Amino acid sequence: MATLEELKQEATDLGIKFNPKIGAEKLQEKIDAFYASQETNEAAVKEAVTAKEQEELEGQAFVSKAEKDLVQKKRTRLQKAKEAEQEAKKTVVVEIIDNDPRVNAHTTTCTATCGNEFFDLGTIILPLNTPVEVMKGHINSLKEVRFPHHQLDQKTGLSKVVMRNRYTISYIQDKV
Repeated sequence: MATLEELKQEATDLGIKFNPKIGAEKLQEKIDAFYASQETNEAAVKEAVTAKEQEELEGQAFVSKAEKDLVQKKRTRLQKAKEAEQEAKKTVVVEIIDNDPRVNAHTTTCTATCGNEFFDLGTIILPLNTPVEVMKGHINSLKEVRFPHHQLDQKTGLSKVVMRNRYTISYIQDKV
């Protein structure tokens, strides 16, 4: 069996994150899990690593209740992020219409980007005025796009700027 220093160097080279106070056995388990993940599917490995991390967290002797609450809160936040990612990856069939009168007669596509600190669905180019299957995360980002629209104010007779939604999204069919 390799020494703790050799294991730490190997884990660092592989890009495995670990606590500096970790023992040789636990570090060896992480390294073995990494190599096993290269041979198995990614979903099963993530599930196994999450279960192992939860076992480690439950087995730790916490210094205080505040520290335990902080770890629990962090775990909950990560669980919420995973749920949000799963929801964003669901697909729907929609038709997207451009509401900007300055360009809607000229454009035939729109660009949607979806990502945050936890996941990234990438950037896609979508056709306008045509039914298309899209992930909900991209649709949600298109819903947030707004443009300035000049409108006549009835009270003053002057023009005022109103922010309007850039795209109208018509849902045709939900898919999972």
